[in-house]
Amino acid sequence: MSRLSDVQFSRFTETEVAKLLTYGRPRGALEVMVPMSDDERRDLETHLKEHFRLSLAMQVKATHVLYQHGRVSRLQKRFFVKQQRLIEDLFFFYFFGFMDLETMAFRAPVFLVPSHVVHAEAEHQVRGTIVDFNFVASMDPSSKDRWRPYACDPSEVAGRVVKFLQAQERHRGASLGRAAGSIIVQPGTILVGRAA
Repeated sequence: MSRLSDVQFSRFTETEVAKLLTYGRPRGALEVMVPMSDDERRDLETHLKEHFRLSLAMQVKATHVLYQHGRVSRLQKRFFVKQQRLIEDLFFFYFFGFMDLETMAFRAPVFLVPSHVVHAEAEHQVRGTIVDFNFVASMDPSSKDRWRPYACDPSEVAGRVVKFLQAQERHRGASLGRAAGSIIVQPGTILVGRAA
């Protein structure tokens, strides 16, 4: 019998993250899509249901092996990115998690981290045109490592994404309101927007 392939594992974990986004609390608040191509390094894309203006792209980085550091288990995920494909965007996040193959679920904590934070804070080395990243985080709930602010229970991932997107929507709405004031004074201009 053949072993679980890397492709099977990756697709399985991406599907599992989609499940967390869809069925996490608040349930059904997010729509999740799988991009047709991976040119932009997006494994998943999600937006608030019926709010099409803002979406969050996510790169899923999972492992099924934990490493021991003394008595503490550590999630370690190494990955490589070509420098020209390195994306730092407010709406691009990494999801890091340990997939327990026995329970077929992510074990807490998982880590939802903005791309710019991963690129700045994760151990990394530049080798020619390739950036070699090594994300190492403690699985100990009482840990105070640099990744703790981004750690959460798998059931909390959807809530964190909803909170982020709602905050960005409010911020953009406020910005649009200020800009719209100067546009609306132009004769013959009609501003069309979605009802709140």
